[in-house]
Parts: sequence; structure tokens; C-alpha cells
Amino acid sequence: MKKRLGKQIIKNTIIYTLYIYLLEIIVKINTENSLIDWSSLRIFLSSLIIGLLLGLIMSLFKNRTYKIIGTILTFGLSLYTWIEINLYNYMGFFMGIGNAEQGTKIVDYIKDYIQAAQAISLLVIVPFILYEVYIWFLDGFLKRRKLEKTSLFVFKRNTIGKKSFDLVATFIILAGLGVLYYASLDAKFMQNKYQTIKNTSLIKMSDNSNLSVSTLGLYPYAISDLIVTGFNIEEDEVSFIAENGNNQKEEPVTDYTRIIDDSAWKRLIENEKDSTNNKLNNYFISRNITDKNDYTGMFEGKNLIVVLMESVNMIAINEEEFPTLYKMYNEGISFRNNYTPRNNCSTGNNEMTVMTSLFTINNTCTANKYKNNVYPEAIFNIFNNAGYTTSSYHDYAEHYYSRRTIHPNMGSMKYMNVVDLKMKWSSIYEEWPSDVDFIEKATPNFIDQEHFMVFLTSVTTHQPYTVSSEFGDKNLKEFKEYNYSKPVKRYMSKMKELDKALELLLQKLEAAGKLDDTVIALFCDHYPYGLSTSQINEVLDYNVKVDKEVDRTPMVIYHHGTEPMQIEKYTSIIDLLPTLLNMFNLDYDPRLYLGTDIMSDNHGRTVFADGSWQDEVGYYSATSGKFKAKEGMTPYTSEELIKINTEINLRQKMSALAIKNNYFKYLGNGIKKYQAIIEEENNSLIAKEETLESGETE
Repeated sequence: MKKRLGKQIIKNTIIYTLYIYLLEIIVKINTENSLIDWSSLRIFLSSLIIGLLLGLIMSLFKNRTYKIIGTILTFGLSLYTWIEINLYNYMGFFMGIGNAEQGTKIVDYIKDYIQAAQAISLLVIVPFILYEVYIWFLDGFLKRRKLEKTSLFVFKRNTIGKKSFDLVATFIILAGLGVLYYASLDAKFMQNKYQTIKNTSLIKMSDNSNLSVSTLGLYPYAISDLIVTGFNIEEDEVSFIAENGNNQKEEPVTDYTRIIDDSAWKRLIENEKDSTNNKLNNYFISRNITDKNDYTGMFEGKNLIVVLMESVNMIAINEEEFPTLYKMYNEGISFRNNYTPRNNCSTGNNEMTVMTSLFTINNTCTANKYKNNVYPEAIFNIFNNAGYTTSSYHDYAEHYYSRRTIHPNMGSMKYMNVVDLKMKWSSIYEEWPSDVDFIEKATPNFIDQEHFMVFLTSVTTHQPYTVSSEFGDKNLKEFKEYNYSKPVKRYMSKMKELDKALELLLQKLEAAGKLDDTVIALFCDHYPYGLSTSQINEVLDYNVKVDKEVDRTPMVIYHHGTEPMQIEKYTSIIDLLPTLLNMFNLDYDPRLYLGTDIMSDNHGRTVFADGSWQDEVGYYSATSGKFKAKEGMTPYTSEELIKINTEINLRQKMSALAIKNNYFKYLGNGIKKYQAIIEEENNSLIAKEETLESGETE
């Protein structure tokens, strides 16, 4: 072997280290993360480790094979980086193994996805072009001209010249770099002080892709996710901390005090041997029991219809174009600072969040992966317990989400999709069924019931907006006076159909004499993904490109005859269920819901999937570790920020742990078991006392 292996490894290491690091810098540029911080140094170390590994592998190939494999490898790296950057900008998260399965179901989105790609993401082409020019032209040119001694890649000849020595030396260097990299994870000065997840723990888990990429880099995240998911590794970094202190507070009992008997739950804890179950038991039982308030029972005994409005944001609050939604928003209880956080497979996951008031798992299509979970505290089950007839409906098939399994496990007595409803529909991606037809076909199934609780999931406003479609074109002429782009007009055309569907729903309730006895809760699954932020800003007068403002969505609780209310508190869809349960005065335990009753005196705060949050004081970005106070507001202190972040992280981690372990099914069964045992013990005690009393009488 004329060429020394050591020299080739060093040359390749420099090439691939620079290649990986350039791609990582491009990721930072596209995700607006700081280029000058400790994470950049850590990412350079990881790029050097990956570059050395690739350098070692590539040095084993001969010249032409080396060039071909190198071309394929670098093209794949650039393509992967481009996909991840645009997935982040499009959906709000980076892809992992856990959500790749869902990606196989959305191949129809590819055209929209590519069209929505940001021009700056094409920077990933630059390293590839430079690499190709060097290995196919410049490297050979320098050798032919005998200019290799002036080349950047000239090193002293290896005098030992033994392949084994070069390999051993490479692995020793790798080990040293590994130690140095771990030190960069463990060093306190290299971790953001507001970040409540340690870097050493972050690399062992991949459920917060945004934080992982901003802190570790895209490629360490990808490698970590592959290992963690492939080997089903669970990082147990959640230690129990009482979120709001112990609920057994020495406070006077008032008319607003919500009293819950924990005897059965405590007995379950006493007899539980599993550490995970007890960790969850101790966490949930120690959460605050939210008191009742002036709004408790204001809708008691009334019917409830919950409507998921597909792909709706604040564009829809327009009196002239969408009068019904505008009316309901302004005449109902509207939440003016509400957000629908993006996450993996947002429609299914956010539907699940509203049904359970749980945070879904960020790197997994939670609704599908854990579809067999049972949730006694879910919206349907709570209304079932109160004697309601529950049902749920969707005007599409089961192509994306397993609702036929999920909804019954939430307690829905009857679930019907587009086929069951005998609606006109098409499997062609561009064509979505009519929400007007949906209301027409669904309402006869529940409107004559004495007490009903219904969940409706709409679909007409779904993307794409870049191509012609029945409802995208149906009302286009009504927007010809607007100076908006064609996709925006197509979206608004579809929104017309949803608005007419809401109008029809109100008409049917009134005709059946049920309008005054029915509450309608409206929320949105996510903003219209098929529109770019620039297109959305054609309509809205605030910048949706900053502070996750693109996720601002309307949420309203409407009841005909109730005085309108505008709630300025910061909220998200996770808060809807506990708010409704309190307003209907149902028998529920607030500790089992990770959202908050909005009408309580609790502080309002929107929590996003990556741990970022927003309230009236300002916005905290989990990926940058920076807090931006609103104008005129006093920023939180460092201690306050750490406390808030710790509480949020704990809620998200315990929610994920509960879902992964089907905890609520276990808890429901356990409480029933020990309630029966306690009741039997009490009956036995009463019988003994009666026997003693009768003996004394005799």
C-alpha cells in the first residue's frame, strides 16, 4: 500500500468534519439559533468525531470507489439536512424514528412540502458542490500538476507506516474526543442555566427534538434517536417533585373547596411495588386540587358539542367573510391569547390532548402508537359517568389516525367516519369532503337524544391550497377583490364551507329546540400548514414569524344567551377540557389533567411542545434559552425562570411517562379495586357494630 493509511484518514477527517459542521451551521441559520454560544463548540466536537469515523471508513476504499461512495454519502447528508430544516419550518419539529411511520402516510404532502421550503434551506447545496468540485476535479488536478506539496492536505510521511498503528491511533483519538465531548455535556458553564434537562440526559433521550438539535446538533440528535428508539432505551431522569406542594394544605374549607376522597388511591400506593407506578402515583396525588369558582356549574345539565376545526387560525375571525364563526367568537366565551402548539402529527395528537388534557410525546405520533391505552378521565368517560350519551364523528376515513380504536378507548359510545355516514368523498388528496354535508349527515345521530356529548372533527379546510380543488375553487370569486396570493384565497374559499357548516349546526339545534340547551366548544388542530408564514402575514396584522405566533388560534365556548366574555389569559388547547368539566360541574379530579381550568385563579401560560412558553410577561424560547419580556413588563428573575421551566418540564415528562405506561387505566382499575375493598371493610365494620349493639340491647 503506497499511500499511508494515516495520511488518508487525516485528509478525510478534515473533509468530512468540515462538511458535517457546515451543515450544522446551516441548520442553526435556518432555525434562528445563535451561532456564537457553547453549543457551537460542542457541535464542532461532535462533527469532528463523526468526521473521524467517516474518514476512517472512507480511507478503506480505492480512488474511484471512494469518489462514488463519497458522492452518495455527502448527497444523502445534504438531502437529510434539507428535509429536517424544512420539516422544522413546516411542522415545528425535527423528524425522528418515532414519527417516521407517520411520514409514510403523508406522501401526498410532498408537493406542498417542497413548495413551502424556504430558499435559505438551499444552502445545504453549497457544501455538496464544494465537495464534488474537490474530489472529482481539484484533487486530481493538484496531483497531475505535482502541486500536492502546496495542497492544504499535505502531512509528514508516516515513518512507521503500519496499518495497525494507524487504526489504533485513530481509535485512541476517538476515545479522547469522546471523553472531551462528554465533558462538554457535563460542564456547567456549557449548559444554559434555564435548561432543566441536563445535557448528559438529553443525549440519552430524543423526545424533545427541537431542544436536542439546538443543544447537541442535528447529527448527534439523529444518532441518539436511532440508538434510543432502536434499543428502546428509557432515560429515567424524572425524579418526583411535588409540583405545587402537597395538596393536604391547612386551609379553611369553603363553598368553593373541591373535596376528593383519596382513601382508595392511598391504599393503592401502600400496596404498589412497581417504582414507575408509584412515581406517577406520588406525582399526581400531590398536585393541587383546583378549587371551584364562580363559573362552576354554569352549564350544568346542558348538552355539549366539541368541534375540531381543521387548519384554522386567526384568518378565520372575519365578520364579512366568515360571519358564523365571527359571531360565535364574539358572542361566546373567547380566549384571545390562545395557541395550538405544533407537534408530531398535530391533528391526531391535538385531538388527543383536548380529549385527555395531556401533553403528547413530542417524537411520536402518540395517538396512534398508544391507541390501545384507556383513559377513564377522558372527556367521553366523564360525561358517560354523568348519564350522557356520547358519540364522535369525522368526515374522512381512517387513513391517518386510528380513531375507530382511539375514540372508544376514550369512552365514545359510538364513532362514525365518512364511510359510516354515507357521505360523498374521494381518496384523492386534493379533494376533501364537505363539512356542510358532514353536519347534515352527523346531526341526526345525536340531536334527538336527551343528554348528548358529541365530538366533531372537520376536514374541508385541509391543505393543499396550491392546486385546484372543489372547495378551494368553489368560493374563489368572492375573494377576487382581495390582494392576496392564490393559495390564501383557496384557503379562505375552503373556510367558507366550514363557516356554513357551523351555521347549519346552529340552525339544526334551533329547529330541534336544543340551541338553548347546548354548549358548543370550538378549537383548532393547527394553523393552515399549506400556507407559508409570509402568506399568512398577507392577511394578519401581526408578525406570525416570531415567538411561535403562527400557532395563535381561536378557541371559544359558545352558548346562545350567555353573556359574551373575552378572556385575555394565555391559554392553549390543553386547558379546554378541565375548563369544560368545571363549567358542567361534573365529577372529576383536576389533578389528572395537565391543563388548567381557565376560569380559575391559576396563572395563564401557554406551553409549547419543545418546552417554550408564553404568558402576559413575555416569551421564553427553550431552544435558545432566552426570555423576551413584553413591552412595559418586568422580566422574570433567573430563579423564577428556573422554577417555571422545572414545573413545565416535570409536567411534560410525567405526562409522557403516564402515556407510555398506560397509567390511567392502571389507576382507574386500582382505585375501583380498593374502593370495593374499603366499602367491604366499612360494611363489615358496620355489621359488627350492629351486632354488638343488638347484643347489648338484649
